Amino acid sequence: MNYNGMIKLSMICVSLFMISGCTYHKAMNEQERRQAIIEANLSQENQIAAKQEIEKVKLEKEVASLESEILSIDKEIAKIKARTEKIRLENKKKAQKDYLNQLAILEKTKISLQNDISEKQEILSTL
Repeated sequence: MNYNGMIKLSMICVSLFMISGCTYHKAMNEQERRQAIIEANLSQENQIAAKQEIEKVKLEKEVASLESEILSIDKEIAKIKARTEKIRLENKKKAQKDYLNQLAILEKTKISLQNDISEKQEILSTL
């Protein structure tokens, strides 16, 4: 081969090495860029997961608090029902007592009227 042929061959080899070297570096740069995107996405996912965990804990606390309030309200409802029943029974007893008092008064009035009638009939029988 002559000198020009060797130069051409050398240029072709150098070009091939440069192209392959450039391609290799481009591929490595692209791989680094993809890796950076993956790491950024992973970081965002971790942040989102941490926020979701915090929200989950908050919601669990709120649910526990609301359940506690419900139990408290149930206790209050039971107390009010018991008081209502007690008042109803007391009112029933009071009403019964009032009826008995009215009955006693009416019986006394009846006896008094019967005594008056008896007295007047005695007076009439003597006339």
